[in-house]
Order: sequence, then structure tokens, then C-alpha cells
Amino acid sequence: MKAGLTSLILGFAAVLTAQVKPVPPPLTITHASVIDTRTGRILRNQTVVIKDGIIVSVSAAHAHGGTVIDAQGKYLIPGLWDMHVHSALTPVWDENLIYPLYIANGVTGVRDMGGDPDLLEQRRGRINRGELLGPHMIMAGPFLAGGKSSKETIAISTPEEAKTAVDTLKQRGVDFIKILSNISREVYYAVAEESAKQKIDFVGHVPIAVSVAEASTAGQRSIEHLTGFTLACSSQETEIRRQFVDARARRDFAAYVPLTQQALDTYDPAKAVSLFALLIKNNTWQVPTQVWTQTDAAIDDPKLLSDPRLKYVPKVVRDGWDPRQRLKDTSAEEMKVNKASAARDLELLKSAHAAGVLMMAGSDGPDPFIFPGFSLDDELEWLVKSGFSPAEAIQAATRKPAEFLGELGHYGVVESGLAADLVLLDANPLQDIRNTRKISGVVLGGEYYPRIELDRILAHAAELAGKP
Repeated sequence: MKAGLTSLILGFAAVLTAQVKPVPPPLTITHASVIDTRTGRILRNQTVVIKDGIIVSVSAAHAHGGTVIDAQGKYLIPGLWDMHVHSALTPVWDENLIYPLYIANGVTGVRDMGGDPDLLEQRRGRINRGELLGPHMIMAGPFLAGGKSSKETIAISTPEEAKTAVDTLKQRGVDFIKILSNISREVYYAVAEESAKQKIDFVGHVPIAVSVAEASTAGQRSIEHLTGFTLACSSQETEIRRQFVDARARRDFAAYVPLTQQALDTYDPAKAVSLFALLIKNNTWQVPTQVWTQTDAAIDDPKLLSDPRLKYVPKVVRDGWDPRQRLKDTSAEEMKVNKASAARDLELLKSAHAAGVLMMAGSDGPDPFIFPGFSLDDELEWLVKSGFSPAEAIQAATRKPAEFLGELGHYGVVESGLAADLVLLDANPLQDIRNTRKISGVVLGGEYYPRIELDRILAHAAELAGKP
């Protein structure tokens, strides 16, 4: 078993043991077109029998039992996983708003990448006990980062502090360690060494003082946002990295813009090919979060302020999202580099995917204009724009997360013996990935939420978001 998976699987077992929520009644879905996320094929006219929250059978036999849902003309996929969210960061969203939004959008599992650990544990417990509607959650707890400590961050500035932080979080029972980019090379390697010793995965950003190749070799399990890729594929990587490190030491962050442009201008396709081969060899996963990258590069787009999904965003949060203030603080040169970097990310993602680099879907919500639940569908669209087939995009949010978590025997595929987390769609997502938005119903742990109930959930979320 891979390092770090033992504690994660034991954590899942503890969660399942602790659940006391009522067992849902038997459910049968008939005449469904099931998307097989192992092969990408469609299994036509299938009957899916569900009991005690588990898929009992998937077959062409039309046996009935319990509540029967006629899925003639509809398509069934596994529940989606958003592998990069922050559901307990300041300003804190109401738990009765943010978590139901995931379910209403067919997201039945999330990987929370950093936040207030007390709040996350409390909320996860309420979800597991059936007191709060929400997705399965695995969590990192506080970030490991430079700067100052807070409820959401453990500051690490020395190797000793880094090792102590990893030990503390392991003892606390988090599922993995999340690092940010503002740590030194020595501190990064201390995190890597102690994580390996404690047999817990570490994931996150790649610090500027560390190359993507070094991070992969050091055992970083997943890299978020393709951090470091542009520099890693530069023919002048070593020299530009040295200048980045010097600029950071001087706190000369204005130097980052021309250095980023230099890295963009010196892209070396051969280095990219070599990097992708190393990532594949080391099984280093990527969560590209292109919806975040591309949205962040489009803050000058006036359509952002007219997005109808803003009605689901609390007013205090919505006010902080106003891009007009961000634009005042962003130079024309910086905007140009941001847009060029976003365009290069799409090219790198396309090449990495074509090479076979392991990928999962994540949104980084709720960052500005990244909407909980909704924006995972945006991410699937960006994956398709980057060369994924619709089937591969769906796999990146279903089977691939389950594989990464070591939970393919529990999630990610519509098969007997697996958890009954499902999304019933009104149209074929393999023809058009945007059809993942056309939800007829959601099954969570065997409990069926029809469209009328999902609409009620959304209406309640909008009501909560509108309160002062």
C-alpha cells in the first residue's frame, strides 16, 4: 500500500463506523444508461438496485424493489468529487449554504485543502451523522506555510518547526498535509522527510525554491494549479529560479512579473517532455484547477459581475469579490503576464494529459467567482478544452479521485458493492460535457434527491446567501 493511504483508509473506516444516520429505504433505478468510468463506455438499459446505501447490482435484469425511478432516456454517472476546495476559510460560509450546494450540483465528495481544523472536524462530524446535508469530506486542516500562524495556518520557518507541525497534524488525525509556496527549500524537504517517516501524504504548491522535478522525486503526492510548471519548462530554469529566490528574500515581489514573462519566453518543449515522463514515473498527480486560473486571469471581464450564480454567494463574501478593487491594484503589465500564463497553462495541461500525467478535477472554490458545486462543471469544461475527451473529464472527477484515495472499492464507479453515490443526468455527458449540469436527481448514500428537491435546496441556499 502506498505511503499515506493506510491512515486515510483507517480514517474512512472510522467515519463509516461512527455514522448513525438513518438507513435509506431500498431504491431501484430502471432503464438507465450507465456511464462506465473504467472504460468510458455506455451500458444501456441497466437496472441499478440499491439497499442500505450500497449498490447491490447493476444488470440488464429488470427486478424491482423499494422506490423505483424510471430513468428511461437518462444517464447515470458516479457522484462527482471536487479534489480542491476550501469550505472553512475566512470569511466563513454558513454550513447550511455551502455544503448543500455541492449536493445540488452532484458533488458527493470533496478534498478540503486547508482551513480551520476545529470547524472542519465539527462540520464533517455533522455530515457523517446525518445532521447536515453535505458531501463526503477528507481534509488537511491548517496549511503549512511561511508567515504567521492562525486558526487556518501553521507557520513553519525552520526544519524543526516543519517536522513538529507534520507530527502534530498526524496525531490530530488529518488525512494529509497541505503546503503553500512561501516556504524555504530546507523547510520543504523537512516536510517531505517527516511526512514519509509518519506515512502521511503531503500535497499542495511547489515552493519557488524547489523545482517540480525535485518535488515529484521528494514524494509530493499531488501538485495543485500546475504551480512551478512554467519555470520547470524554461530553458533558463536554473538562473530564473535563482533570481526568483533572491527577489523573494528581498521581498521584491514586483520582480516576479518580468521573471514570469522571461520563463514564458524561454519555454522548451523538450524539457516539458522530460518533466512529464518523470511525473508519470513517480505517480505524481496534478489538480490543474483551470477554472481558478482562467477566472483569475479574466478579472477584467465585466460579465463576472452579472453571473447569476452570485445569488448563492453570501453578501459579505460577494462584496470581497468585487474585481474593480483588484484591477486598481494590478498593473497592465501584470494583467498581460497573468493572461499569458493562463494561456500557457492550457498548453501545458494539454501536453501533460496527452503524455499520460495523472490528473484529477478540482475547482479551488470558493475563491472569487469560483462557486461551490457549480464550478466543478466549469472545470470539466476546461479539461475538455485542454484535450480531454468528455469521458476522461468525467473520470477525472470520479474514478481518478477514488484511485488516488485508494478507495476504488468504495467510490468512483457504478458497480455492485460500491457506495450508492450517483448522479442521474437528463442528457448524455459523453456527447457534451456541459450535460453534467443537466441533473435529474442525485443519490447520496442511497438517499434519492429528485430535481424538485434539488431546486428546493438551491432556493434555500439563495435565501441564506441573501441575508445580511
